Amino acid sequence: MPVKIIILGKPNVGKSSLFNTILKKNIAIVDNFPGLTIDLRKKTISLWDMECEFVDSPGLVKPSNEIEEKIKKNTIEYSKSSDLIVIVFDGTSDLSYEDSDIIVLARKFNKPILLVVNKTEGNYSQNVLNELNKSGLGKPILVSAAHNQSIDQLKWQIYESLKNLKTMEENVEQFNDFSIAIVGKTNSGKSTLFNLIKKKKIAITGSQPNLTRDSIETNVSLKNSNFKMFDTAGFSKSNKEHVHELAINQTLKKIRLCNVLLIVLDINNYYEKINSKILSLVNSENRCHVVLMNKIDSVNDYQQQKIKKHLHDLNPQIRETPVLFVSAKENIGFENLHSIIEKQLKSWKKRIKTSDLNEWLGKVMTENPPPLKNGRAVKLKFASQVSVSPPKFNIFSNHPGAINNQYKKYLSNKLKRRFQLEAVPIKVRFKKTNNPYE
Repeated sequence: MPVKIIILGKPNVGKSSLFNTILKKNIAIVDNFPGLTIDLRKKTISLWDMECEFVDSPGLVKPSNEIEEKIKKNTIEYSKSSDLIVIVFDGTSDLSYEDSDIIVLARKFNKPILLVVNKTEGNYSQNVLNELNKSGLGKPILVSAAHNQSIDQLKWQIYESLKNLKTMEENVEQFNDFSIAIVGKTNSGKSTLFNLIKKKKIAITGSQPNLTRDSIETNVSLKNSNFKMFDTAGFSKSNKEHVHELAINQTLKKIRLCNVLLIVLDINNYYEKINSKILSLVNSENRCHVVLMNKIDSVNDYQQQKIKKHLHDLNPQIRETPVLFVSAKENIGFENLHSIIEKQLKSWKKRIKTSDLNEWLGKVMTENPPPLKNGRAVKLKFASQVSVSPPKFNIFSNHPGAINNQYKKYLSNKLKRRFQLEAVPIKVRFKKTNNPYE
């Protein structure tokens, strides 16, 4: 897929001339008449070993009619999807408010930007260079599109910018196998765990609560996996403090965006109500999750099975969730964490054949069909998997509204056990249809 470069600027600065000169073809119509270009023109060429799509855009102005509004909207939308933005300025005149507005707009797209001053074959304004040098966007490149001056230098700058971008993207992709967020109550040992997995002291740790306020991010290579990991702010009984409230909002975002959640509970207070709220929240977001009963070094005697049973009695929704007894401080109990996460992710991304699903559904109907509705049979006709991560299923019935929650739960648990999905959340929706294939 080619990288995308869009050329921006106010009308009549020479964008189309520059576009033609880079491509070495007269594709865009050029003239001194401002506003001549009203469409986005695209052309793909090779810059050395890189395939690039160049886009000539209309001049950006404050819209005065519906057409100009649409033109600006299209240009903005394409700029957002571009890999590099080239802003062109007229070297024969001073920087205008329109030029400044375009710089401000381009910054919002959070893309690499190159500044190009055109029409510099003769006398040009030194004020333009002075103002652009103050922008913090790098040294402007002086060219003359009409006279083909410094175009090769500009091409090389574009190539170098995109080459650096590709290197950054490759580094990001390297750590894109999955993402992990560490969540839990304040002072449960999240940051100590974060530092342990990273094998480096990045997050500040201590007995004082709320030390972590903003989410801390790092890349981790562990065994055969590369992943992003986030240390999040801890939940507490009181969220009245404004700073803490903002931090919790950040944590909620990470919970919704990450693939795997490590829920850290302090073995000394795992039974507190706030921990049950955290577990319910995590379970409702349908992420892979593992419970880490932390600080086992702080208690002399404990029975794992007894604590697990108590935890499940308090939180039946996580009955199938793996629970590890660990000490982040002493690096105890983490031997199986990586394999558990890998197994969960494999299940989370699992795709089940429609034929296998319906063979299972037929057996369920034979063994234990849904309760009758007004003396009439409720039939489960057809099942299909809608998506993965998490696995989502549709089950079609002649009377879906008559299926009670108890039977829905029974069916969901049977589905999990049959296809080895016990340790991950799944979604099952019941739909009405006469013909499941329509």
